[in-house]
Amino acid sequence: MELRPPCLDHIAIVVTDIARAVAWYIDTYDALEIFSDDTWGMIEINRIKIAFVLEDSHPPHIAFTQFSKVPPEAKRHRDGSWYIYDRDPDGNVIERIWWPSDFPEPEKT
Repeated sequence: MELRPPCLDHIAIVVTDIARAVAWYIDTYDALEIFSDDTWGMIEINRIKIAFVLEDSHPPHIAFTQFSKVPPEAKRHRDGSWYIYDRDPDGNVIERIWWPSDFPEPEKT
């Protein structure tokens, strides 16, 4: 059961160069850099987060924060969040994400 409805967490787009993408969004939109390394980056523009991913590391997707218990099939990102990738009826990747501050560990059955 959801404690409250899911909310938009971030949109992930594929880029070829993380540092270049982060710099461009900072210069063009005055974005705030949340994190970046050689494999992914995250910025925020007016409370909207955009993730930059490489084609072979993560699919382009839209992510929604979940406010329910973490299911046992969830996997762990290196930032400590739990996630499950799903697809909508048209094949778009949807990430369901749980943050450790809300739900530290999944319930294992």
